[in-house]
Amino acid sequence: MRTIHVALSLHSALLANKISSRLAALPWAAPGTPADVTVTDAAKAGGPRTVAVLPSGAGVEGLLRAGVTGLVLADDPLDDIVRAIHDVHAFGGWVSPRLVSCVLPSPPPTSLTLRERETLKLVAEGRENAEIAAAMFISVSAVKFHVSNLLRKFGCRDRTQLVSRLGRPLPVLS
Repeated sequence: MRTIHVALSLHSALLANKISSRLAALPWAAPGTPADVTVTDAAKAGGPRTVAVLPSGAGVEGLLRAGVTGLVLADDPLDDIVRAIHDVHAFGGWVSPRLVSCVLPSPPPTSLTLRERETLKLVAEGRENAEIAAAMFISVSAVKFHVSNLLRKFGCRDRTQLVSRLGRPLPVLS
């Protein structure tokens, strides 16, 4: 059994109860299942398989250094918080789309093409290749090409590492 910690950085019994209630209704997160989700105080945030629920984007870099693999905002929709918990359990990581700018670096403008920047933003949102292809109006093969270039340029072995290792804001795409 692999425990997933949901660390609340604000003391909200209401939010903790909402998360626990929603998870209790899901077969993959029920007590005694492989997910074994526990909702704890943020003081215990750290290490893999931890989803930090934050009041703002402040402190994200420290949490990433501590090994937190899931980041969401407390005012994100409850479905996003549950998705973060699920994706940390199933895939190893998740970042709220609203926190993407807090975790992505600002590489030199010449190092990434516009399409690579668009792809990077969508990868960081947790989208799959087919979703990225549809959003960018390109083929899945083209998405794979862009993702491969991003992994090479950032020295990462997979998407999770790409998103989790990046720590500075990405420039606004126009």
